[in-house]
Amino acid sequence: MNKVFHRYIARGFWAPFGFGLAVFCLLLLFGSLFDKLNFFMRSGSGAGAFARYIAFQAPYFAVKMAPIATLLAVLFTLGGMISRGEWKAGLAGGWRPFDMIKPLLLCSVVAGAGQLLLQETAAPDLFMRAEYLMEGKLRAKQDWKHLVKKDVTFSAGDEVFVTAHVFDGRRRVMERVIMSIYNKGELSLEINAASASWQPSVKRWAFHDGVMIKYGAGSGPSIKRFVSYQSAISVRPENLVLEKLVPDGLSSADLLRRLRRMRAVGAPATEERTLLWVKLAAPLANPAMALIGAAMVLLVRRNNKFFSFGLALGFGFFFWAVIIMAQAAGNAELLHPALAGFAPPALFTLVSLWGLRRARAI
Repeated sequence: MNKVFHRYIARGFWAPFGFGLAVFCLLLLFGSLFDKLNFFMRSGSGAGAFARYIAFQAPYFAVKMAPIATLLAVLFTLGGMISRGEWKAGLAGGWRPFDMIKPLLLCSVVAGAGQLLLQETAAPDLFMRAEYLMEGKLRAKQDWKHLVKKDVTFSAGDEVFVTAHVFDGRRRVMERVIMSIYNKGELSLEINAASASWQPSVKRWAFHDGVMIKYGAGSGPSIKRFVSYQSAISVRPENLVLEKLVPDGLSSADLLRRLRRMRAVGAPATEERTLLWVKLAAPLANPAMALIGAAMVLLVRRNNKFFSFGLALGFGFFFWAVIIMAQAAGNAELLHPALAGFAPPALFTLVSLWGLRRARAI
């Protein structure tokens, strides 16, 4: 009997969840429509390109809107149970309030797992395709990933340092480049070249049109010109200079790889660490929204679907704003990255538990 009632409650969750997810995604789609449609029309790219751009962004919309859809589903399901007298019947049959909330909470966990799966698989790649379509093709920005850097210095190994006036990560070349090799803290070899290029066949950097200066103990430096010199530097171009950070175009695994690369070159990574914790905590928004929805229904005791829809929309976007503010505080080092990620769902969970206690549901 317990399983039958639980399944009955859980079945009532998925229809409003799917409805809410579709409607809220359409709201974001219309926002993107009005924001980008004029540009697509002026560019003459046609409806096909615009349709592809929207389709590529659809998984991103679903990831962002899943917690709000969860809130709407709980509001509709519990509100419907109260209006049909099923809530009172359950209480009269010996069911505790929180026991009737548990199936919805379990459904929210499943929704969060689906959000996490989409966030870590299809959504980042498709979002980057949308960015490439907009920035790389339609706006014709060759360096839309910001892979061309000027006046960069990096470590290419133990006591090996490279300075380049221009580093082009797209073409995998450097211009006006100097490589300095030290031995026990003293400069032993310097290569000053007009350019350097990555050789994928041997996985080494080759220097072109330059001079090699060797510094020996007790003697003057020896200078030798060269047309091409194959160095021992094997650090890949993508591990030397990082592309522009596109938060919604990266999975957690991508962020971990990016953090390792940043650690290797000694670059600050507060923004990336904060983003990683925000992504890890994102699915927890679904059970937090489920608890908030249950507390709202049991405290207000109203079953107006338009009221529930407006409440879900307003409160959901408020929760989204709190997440954004916490992430900004983490980026500014006002909060620890882990706290910036987990504080919003934890805070809303505590508030919802307080509300459920006020409603005598726990």
